[in-house]
Amino acid sequence: MLTFTKKQIKAANSASIVEYARSAGIDLRQTGSDEFKGVEHDSLVITPSKNSFYWNSRQVHGKGALSFSTLYELSGSNLNEKEKFLKAMDKVLTSGVGDGKVYQIKKEPFKFDKNQIDSENKINRVWGYLHNQRGISSQTIDQLHRDKVLAQDKLGNALFLWLDPQDRRQVKGVSKQGTKINHQKYGRRGTLKMIEKNSTKGYGFSFDSPGMNGKTPENIRFFESPIDAISFFDLSKVKVKGGMKNTRFVSMDGLKKEVFDSYITQTAAQLQKEGRILKSVGLGVDNDEAGKRFVKDIQSKFPKVKYCKPSEKLGKDWNDTLKAFRKMQQGKQKSKHTTRTLPGQEFEKRSAYLRRDQGLER
Repeated sequence: MLTFTKKQIKAANSASIVEYARSAGIDLRQTGSDEFKGVEHDSLVITPSKNSFYWNSRQVHGKGALSFSTLYELSGSNLNEKEKFLKAMDKVLTSGVGDGKVYQIKKEPFKFDKNQIDSENKINRVWGYLHNQRGISSQTIDQLHRDKVLAQDKLGNALFLWLDPQDRRQVKGVSKQGTKINHQKYGRRGTLKMIEKNSTKGYGFSFDSPGMNGKTPENIRFFESPIDAISFFDLSKVKVKGGMKNTRFVSMDGLKKEVFDSYITQTAAQLQKEGRILKSVGLGVDNDEAGKRFVKDIQSKFPKVKYCKPSEKLGKDWNDTLKAFRKMQQGKQKSKHTTRTLPGQEFEKRSAYLRRDQGLER
């Protein structure tokens, strides 16, 4: 039986997760200045500066390569806990990374490459993907493009630009979403999804309600992705003509407290200069365990923050909810030409749900 000294165990515990994953052939992609995600399991998030990982879909987390190998790499094995520990120890130490070094990412200021944008400023492929696959209305897509927060690169990928809320001429980072499905290359998700290298920490994709005319919105809603933020706004048109008013919609690209803190601070400062105050804050994060934990943590410090929770019946996030709503709309239209009444009844029932207590109004 394998045996290990306390020194070896300490070395394996402190070994770099990123370096070990690379040596073990576990594909990762860099999605931020201090973040990697798994290619096979995109809910796996690694933070190199803390040498920690969180596997959101399994609610598993830990620090160091030993914990990573035991809880993630060997999760599908039939080994008992002791056998997993011994196997993981052997793998980490023989990989050559068990020397206590922490992987460091070289950070440089973000520079937005304007040359990547489609030369004719077209968004035809992005438009088709967001409208046909994600259910987002043509009016909303066109508005975001006019506001210069949405663009298409030369490969047809969607670029969600992180504009500085205090200086909209500055791009602080980019969230990139593919429009072509390729499961072989991108795993279960099927499409490219990444944050451009060196995107500024504490920022994210954001846009304000139309018609603000240079004023700062008095309400903020936070989401886990740009598409969820856009979907929520699109659904708000069910209640409010033209969409939710006087609101800033922010994507955290995950569950990032630093983005939440940054936009609360910046927006409050902007409002103070205008002689106004921040009136409401809402979290439109996913209706899953990770999302609920994030809400609980935020509300423990800020009790007035609202949870704009997606319906469990319609999906776990706001894009699922939007797509379900679009299907109900289609069902209602079809019911006009058939003897079936259920689609229309269901549409009215769920439309009422969307209008009620979902944070779609101020």
